Amino acid sequence: MLCRMYREVRAWLAVLGGLSCAAVWGAGPGGPAARGATETRAAPAATKAAAPAATNAPALMNAAALPFPVGEAISYRIYWGIIPVGQARVVFERVEENGRPLLAIRSTARTNRVLEKFYPVNDLLESLIDPATFLPVRFTKKISEGRYWTHEITTFDHARRMAHFESKKSGAKSDYAIDADTRDILTMMYFLRTRPFVAGTQPVYRVVADEKMYDFSIDIQKNEKVKTEHYGTVATVKVEPKAAFQGLFIRKGRAWFWISRDPRQLAVKMAAQVPVASITLELDEVSGPGQDFWIKPAPAGPPAQPQTEGRHDDQK
Repeated sequence: MLCRMYREVRAWLAVLGGLSCAAVWGAGPGGPAARGATETRAAPAATKAAAPAATNAPALMNAAALPFPVGEAISYRIYWGIIPVGQARVVFERVEENGRPLLAIRSTARTNRVLEKFYPVNDLLESLIDPATFLPVRFTKKISEGRYWTHEITTFDHARRMAHFESKKSGAKSDYAIDADTRDILTMMYFLRTRPFVAGTQPVYRVVADEKMYDFSIDIQKNEKVKTEHYGTVATVKVEPKAAFQGLFIRKGRAWFWISRDPRQLAVKMAAQVPVASITLELDEVSGPGQDFWIKPAPAGPPAQPQTEGRHDDQK
C-alpha cells in the first residue's frame, strides 16, 4: 500500500517547493511525464471573476526581478495520514556549466529511515535555466522508488521551438515541437510564484506531457490562515490544480495547496485525497539569503502583506 501511495502522488512530492503547486509527473511507471509548460490565458467561467491579464514574456523574467532569492532552500515533511513517511526539499541556486552561468532548481524527495527499509524512495528533479530569460535549458528526472527506476533528460531549443527527449533507461529518443516560452514543470512552478493569486479566479496554463500540449487550470479558491510548527499562523490562499487530462497532478483524487500571501508566495501546505490514503506535506524550514519573515521567523503571526496593490484579493 505504501508503494501505491507514493506512485499516486510522486509528482507533487518531488516538486512541491516550486509552488510547490507541484506535482506533475503522472503517477506510477508509465504515467504521464510533464516535460514543459507555458502560460496562456484566464479560463472563462460564469461563476469566477475575470483573472488578471497573463503574460509570459521572458524579458520580464530575469533573475534580478524574481521575488524569491537565489540560494533559497525549502524543506517539507511528508505525512501519510498522521504517520511521517519522508522529506522533500527544493533548492534554487546559481551554477556554471562549460563556462556558462545558469540557474538551477533541484528538487528531492526521500522516504524516512523507517520506511526506506521497506520501500526506499530517492527522487531527483533538476532544471537548468537561462538567467536572462528564465527559460529552461535542460530538465533531468531521476526516479528511484523500490525496484522501479527511470532516468530521463529533456533538452530545450527555444530558438527552433523544439525539445529533445532521451531515456537513459530504455534508450528511447524523440524530438517534438513546443510552444513559445515553454517551461518544464519545475521552472513553471517557480514562474507561478511570480504570478498573482487572486481569490475567485481560475487562470489556465499549457503543459507538455507525453510530447503533447495540454491545458491545466488553477482554481484560486479563498484566503485562509494555516498554522505551522515553526512560523506560527500564516496568511495563505487556497488553490486547487485541475488538469484537462487524468494523471497530471495526481492519478486519482484531488489536491490542494496553501500559498503564502507575501512576496515569496511559497507553498506552506499541500494536501491530497487519493484512493489509498490522505497525504499531507507541511512546511518545515526556509533557509538562504534574505531578512524577511521566513529567514528570521517570529514565534507567531503571518508574514507581511505584499506591497503591490491588487496582487491578492482579500475576502471577508
